[in-house]
Amino acid sequence: MTPARRAAKRTARPTAKKATAARRPTAKKPSKKPAAATKRPAAKKPAATAAQKKSTSRARSAGTARSAQRRPGTPARRSGAASTKKAPAAKRSAAARKPAAASTAAKRLADQKKAAAQRALEAKRLAAAKKAAALKKAAAAKKAAAAKKAAAAKKAAAAKKAAAAKKAAAAKKAEAAKKAAAAKKAAAAKKVEAAKKAAAAKKAAALKKAEDAKKAAERAAAAEAKRKEVEARRVAKDAERQAQREQRERERLEAKAKREQERVYKNPYIEDTKLIETLSEELLAHRQELERQVAQLLEEAEALVQERDPGLGWDEDAGDGMGGDIDHELDVMQAERLRLEIEEIDAAFARMRTRSFGMCESCHKPIGRERLRAMPHKALCIDCAKGGLGVRR
Repeated sequence: MTPARRAAKRTARPTAKKATAARRPTAKKPSKKPAAATKRPAAKKPAATAAQKKSTSRARSAGTARSAQRRPGTPARRSGAASTKKAPAAKRSAAARKPAAASTAAKRLADQKKAAAQRALEAKRLAAAKKAAALKKAAAAKKAAAAKKAAAAKKAAAAKKAAAAKKAAAAKKAEAAKKAAAAKKAAAAKKVEAAKKAAAAKKAAALKKAEDAKKAAERAAAAEAKRKEVEARRVAKDAERQAQREQRERERLEAKAKREQERVYKNPYIEDTKLIETLSEELLAHRQELERQVAQLLEEAEALVQERDPGLGWDEDAGDGMGGDIDHELDVMQAERLRLEIEEIDAAFARMRTRSFGMCESCHKPIGRERLRAMPHKALCIDCAKGGLGVRR
């Protein structure tokens, strides 16, 4: 191989390598990685290509110089016979190498232009990739900002929604508390109204009960008064019958005593008509007074019965009920005593009619004038009144 071919070969190898290195990025597809990761290899490759180009151009110029130095001296070194024989061949090879060197230089120039275009294209691609990466980064930043803004807006909306929900919950709670307070107040008012109604019903029931008790007491009092009236009538009739029997018995006894007196003693007051008339007037006045007192006592006793509360018994309000009953009994007893005295006066009038007035019914002796004037209705002398038992005095 001739030195020119070797130099051309040495020169062509780096150029081919450079072209191959320049073609590699072109064949590659644009990477999806960020622009920062793609930037460094793309920036290193043009630097490596420029250094390689510089070293290649230096090697070419050195090889050309060496070839130029060797060509003129080559025929001089060779011996005379050989050089004489080979001179036409060297001329031929030099003549043949000339177009080859020209074609190699043209090829080298074309390769250099191609490499320069490749580098320019690669620079454009790098710039476009850088621009695309910047745009992508800006779009990503814009998207991140928009996402951040959307997240902030979403967070603010969530906070606003939570605040609104909290406010609504508080309002709902306040409304529920208000409703509960109103319900509690209504329940309390209803309870108070029910208590008022119950108290009114209780009071009405008590009034009705008191009214019923009062009516029952009035009916009982009326029944008791009627019973007492019937009893009083019966007692009066019995007393009247008893009085009639006693009157008949007294008349019988008086007639007997008169017969005995006429047989034993003589009445000293039979002939004293003035004394008999005076005593008769006194007895009649006294009898009227006694009848008035009896009627008054019976009216007072009846009034006590009407005024007495039927609900009070012997164990309740002993100061009122018992006192009323005692007063009633005392009035009745006093009236009975006065009735007995009236009966004695009637007996004295009967003795005046039978002309036995002034004689003792027990001993049949004359009663003392002083005793007869003081108590003309008495039928016993003072001795018999003092010592007699079971005898009416």
